Amino acid sequence: MTVLQATRTIAHTSREFQRRYWSLILLGVVVVPLVFYNLEYYPHTWFDEGCHLLAARALALQGRYAFGPAVGPTLFFPIAAMFRLAGVGILQARIVMAGYLLLTAITFYALVRYLYGPSTAFVALLFLISSPGIHFLRWGRQALGEVPAMFFLLVGVWTWFQAVERRAGWLRLITTGVFFGLAILTKNQFLLLVPAWLLLWILNHFYYRQANHRSFLIPLLFAICVIGGWYFAQWSLFPIGPRLAAGNVEAWSSSTSRGILTFSSRRLLDSIKFLTGQDVFYAWLIPGWVYAVMLSLRRDRYGLFQAFLTLLVTIWLGWFVLLSVGWRRYAFAPLVISAIFVARLFHDLTAGFRADFGALRGLLQGKEQALILAMRMVILILLAVIILRPLQGRFAEVIGQGSSAPQDMAAYIEANVPPEANIETWEPEIIFLTNRQFHHPPSTAMDAAIKYAWYSAPPPSEYYDFQKYNTQYLLIGEFGRWAHIYAPEIVEKHYDLVVSLNGYELYKERAE
Repeated sequence: MTVLQATRTIAHTSREFQRRYWSLILLGVVVVPLVFYNLEYYPHTWFDEGCHLLAARALALQGRYAFGPAVGPTLFFPIAAMFRLAGVGILQARIVMAGYLLLTAITFYALVRYLYGPSTAFVALLFLISSPGIHFLRWGRQALGEVPAMFFLLVGVWTWFQAVERRAGWLRLITTGVFFGLAILTKNQFLLLVPAWLLLWILNHFYYRQANHRSFLIPLLFAICVIGGWYFAQWSLFPIGPRLAAGNVEAWSSSTSRGILTFSSRRLLDSIKFLTGQDVFYAWLIPGWVYAVMLSLRRDRYGLFQAFLTLLVTIWLGWFVLLSVGWRRYAFAPLVISAIFVARLFHDLTAGFRADFGALRGLLQGKEQALILAMRMVILILLAVIILRPLQGRFAEVIGQGSSAPQDMAAYIEANVPPEANIETWEPEIIFLTNRQFHHPPSTAMDAAIKYAWYSAPPPSEYYDFQKYNTQYLLIGEFGRWAHIYAPEIVEKHYDLVVSLNGYELYKERAE
């Protein structure tokens, strides 16, 4: 190599390093404010988060673990530890979630960079943050299981890729299984990882031949050990272990009928409309998935890796469309992975996101090659629109859409409702935020609520008589209205409205 060539190589390396350095700074400037700004009030806390916060509070203050298999200990124990360290509150819990959010974003970027390089990783992360279909920030800032489970899954996938590529020994494979098990424990829908894993094992045996059977068996066994170990610990370590185990079985049974294995033609059409609409990468999900399938046909290690991600997305979205109740949050994990597919497709369509402004001049001069370059420019402009327009929306949400409605309602109850009064509500976030006596509907009412909302069944108010619980006050919020758990005619006949505050209505039993 000549001195001139060496100088050019060093200069190119320096420019590449500077480009990556500034890209990471830009990502930090974008991501950190979106993660931490207005953390307590955006999004406002609601039913699901309220249930999780109550479970974490019970664990922190009473040492009592009492939650079913839907969300697991990797969520509750860190939040409970924060409660014991810094006091009980929404902000404290969301600081923990912000940590998970940052870890997930970093791991996602690292995994995509490992597979496809820094430029694709940069664009994929922007897709992840900006897409309203994924809602990475909305779900990740709350005490919910999706983002922590995604973090564990991404670490497990990355570790397994490294184990296969380097033909490593047991340690990386065991680590893979542990993280897969933690992902499933954190959010039970991540069990969809198992059929994708088994199918990949079969495809590797007959088609790819890039990994030995040990590479599949060891992670699977250790994932089972992690899950089984936790349920054994529940049984043996907690006072209500046997009752909790029975509750887990009941929860799995009821969830199967209400949202995991159901079919509705209306929900199917709604799910397809969502996945092919502008909220999901402006309808680039399907082209990205088709391109991912094409990349999976390579009979090498990277074809195997691509096949793993593609199978996971295909099986998960197939379940989401055909068999689930169709809540958009159920599509979170496959859409996160699909952001990689779409970013890779745009990378290859634009020869590595390269803009050649000289192509416009060449196009005017009638050069054929300039037409291809001009088309790349058009695709890059389209990419910028697909990312920047939703990203603007995410900034607007975080900065301007926060709400203190639950906190305000809780403060009103603390100031105006006697401590000995019994309050009926199905708004667990208010129960978490106050120190009052509450009664709420049983968990079985959720089955009736889902069937009413999505499958035209009778409303839960036909089955649930809240008056028999000595209800002196009744609080109805967004979730109670959606579920139609309290019959309006009963409320109107027996209760007087005390206050209506930002979507919450507090009633007092009428003296008769």
